[in-house]
Amino acid sequence: MMKQIWSMIKIEVYKIIRGHIPIYILAFYSFLIFIHMQSSTWEAFLNNTFFMYSTVIGLMGFGILSSWAFGREYQDGTYKDILSLPIPRTSLVCAKFLALELCFIGTTVIAIGVTFGLGSCFGLTGFDLFLAGSVVKRLFIATLYNISLSFLYPFIAGIVRGVLAPVSVSFGALIMAVVFGSQPVGRYIPWSVPGIYLSDPQIVNSAGRLSIFIIVIIGVYGTILWWNYADQK
Repeated sequence: MMKQIWSMIKIEVYKIIRGHIPIYILAFYSFLIFIHMQSSTWEAFLNNTFFMYSTVIGLMGFGILSSWAFGREYQDGTYKDILSLPIPRTSLVCAKFLALELCFIGTTVIAIGVTFGLGSCFGLTGFDLFLAGSVVKRLFIATLYNISLSFLYPFIAGIVRGVLAPVSVSFGALIMAVVFGSQPVGRYIPWSVPGIYLSDPQIVNSAGRLSIFIIVIIGVYGTILWWNYADQK
């Protein structure tokens, strides 16, 4: 069973890479760094660029990719072929989720390398290894929050049988994070939590983490149930 799931994960990762969306995400992130480059020190540069990555790429970029990974099966008409395979549908869904998670983590690792590479080209001052490590650690935890939130969009993609609706929801999530991120209520809104954690981890409380956990449960189990039962009708 594990060998079968691993084979499906590799196939899904290959499909995602062939779709070029991770490349587009990284290219867009690099473009954002250039147009928003106003920092003269490494501390300000890392804080600003990683916050931008967590907010824009983590919410909308991850949302677009997870929406596409599931929604394209409906748009291309391939989901019927997938469901006809002699493989448990739960395994299919889990393989897609795990492939997305691997791609999100891989994209984040590359983005970190791009950030430090561009920062070196900009001639920034005041580099501190401990500071850099602390910011990167916060970014990884914020990325895990973003990955968890992105699992909602495949469920929406299944309900509407397409990509446009979940992508629109991810854009709305970005707006919500920007509007409420600086407000006291933001710590209770799941889409605001990653950015808040990146800025100040002490502000994030149990209620905020619980809200993300609820989104994960709805997204993962909703998608599994949808693929197992609703799509049979």
